Amino acid sequence: MRQIDEGKVLELMTSYEACGVINPISVDEELVLIAGAHRLEAAKQLGWETIEAKVFDEDDLLNTLRQCDENLIRNDLCYISTGEHILERERIITSLGKRCERGSNQYSEDDDSITTDDLALRIGLTNKMYRTKRQIAELIPETRNALRGTDYAKKSLNDLLNLCRQSPEVQKRVGELANKDPKQALRFHIDSAKIEIHTDREKSQLVQELKEKWGVPMAITRFDREDHQLARICRQVTKHTDCRIIKGDVSGREVPNYSGFVDHSLFLLEYFVRHPESKILDNFMGKGTNVMAALWKGMEVVGFDLNPRNVDRVWDVADEHFPEGKYSLYNEDGITMQPLKDEQETFDCIITDPPYLNCPDKYTDEPEDLSNLDQDHWVEQMREAFKAYHRLIKPSSVKDKVFYPLMMKMKADPTEEAWTDAMGEALKRQKKAVNPIEEGTLHPVIMKMNASRRSDTGMVSMDFILAKVAEEEGFTLWDRTFNTLAPIAVSVSTLRNYDFHYTQKNWETTLIWIKQ
Repeated sequence: MRQIDEGKVLELMTSYEACGVINPISVDEELVLIAGAHRLEAAKQLGWETIEAKVFDEDDLLNTLRQCDENLIRNDLCYISTGEHILERERIITSLGKRCERGSNQYSEDDDSITTDDLALRIGLTNKMYRTKRQIAELIPETRNALRGTDYAKKSLNDLLNLCRQSPEVQKRVGELANKDPKQALRFHIDSAKIEIHTDREKSQLVQELKEKWGVPMAITRFDREDHQLARICRQVTKHTDCRIIKGDVSGREVPNYSGFVDHSLFLLEYFVRHPESKILDNFMGKGTNVMAALWKGMEVVGFDLNPRNVDRVWDVADEHFPEGKYSLYNEDGITMQPLKDEQETFDCIITDPPYLNCPDKYTDEPEDLSNLDQDHWVEQMREAFKAYHRLIKPSSVKDKVFYPLMMKMKADPTEEAWTDAMGEALKRQKKAVNPIEEGTLHPVIMKMNASRRSDTGMVSMDFILAKVAEEEGFTLWDRTFNTLAPIAVSVSTLRNYDFHYTQKNWETTLIWIKQ
């Protein structure tokens, strides 16, 4: 029922030549193969004319089938054993040629076709869940044996499905890593194995692919959690048990504290900073997403965080994957930034994600941690941070940049082709800017933030508050972008939102300031 794995066949051939057949194949009375396709193929490729086999008669198969059903209905099997039982059950039913109609006795003498719906119904599953659980049996034998009966096999169905889609090399390595460190999530081990085994795209190629995905940089964008080498490196921090903080549970799914989208961070650095040798500051680095993106771009990074576990883990991952990178990480307050108290106009860019205002995320027990402050004290602390930003960021040279309006003549034709033609004509007529900003003269302060609702006081928006604070401290608001999200809480908050007459928030704001 599964495709032959040539690697497994070669292993068996070597074993057969050394030891012979240890486990016979299984066939029915008509010599139809029930189990042992790889063993049979290995014998054929060795040129053998015979192989030891165990022949099951109809009574044997029916007894085995009933045992499979009993085990599945009892529902105390792990996902791996469940998948194996389902696959074995289908093999036996196929071998028996026993088919039954819905509503008939479980194993009748009828020859009518049986559907997946029938097979699923008899063990209390939907068609979709039945096929999902069957898929777990596609893991290679070494990995199934390594994970069988573990918490991974009992609780991590989605991660097991993800593992099924990986190459045999990755599956085998995940089994080894899971046995070595069972505290980590299975997704963490999958990332670790893929990082070890696969040579990922060149850095410049990844950036180019992301550029193609961004297209024309719009003010409203979306960044998903992609699966490339940089994303896997970031997950070595965000998914590590020392750093992962679960703040709640939604419909049986754990909700961790916020962690950034590395593609978003990479876009912000690529679009607003650009120079690979720029010096970057992240004074609320958390789990280091901005740090890793900057190191990937070849930039020098300074990071601060109050959580020592975050700092240690970010440092370990950076050491492993960016051994030539330049970075300094401090387990200190990101407001005062004492190690930088004597620095002036040092940084080409400040990019950071401060703990959200009025947000349920809690990161440490430190009283000065922004996540533990009320709104008034939070604003006071952020004002101090912006004073430090004004001292630390380099000035931007933008006064000589001249902006011209782009005039378009639009017709009643609403087609995309008509729009493109009109844009082309407008660009031909547009005046060229005088003294445009040269690369390296824009030094932004980039900050991602949210909005929240506070009972009868209504909506509190970080961007409005921080835009005012930044202006008072001498900054110019240069750009505002929005990142659309797919909030996990939608399933449990829809009715509440309807009752209170407000929509589900599915965006976060990014503000970009400069010092002139």
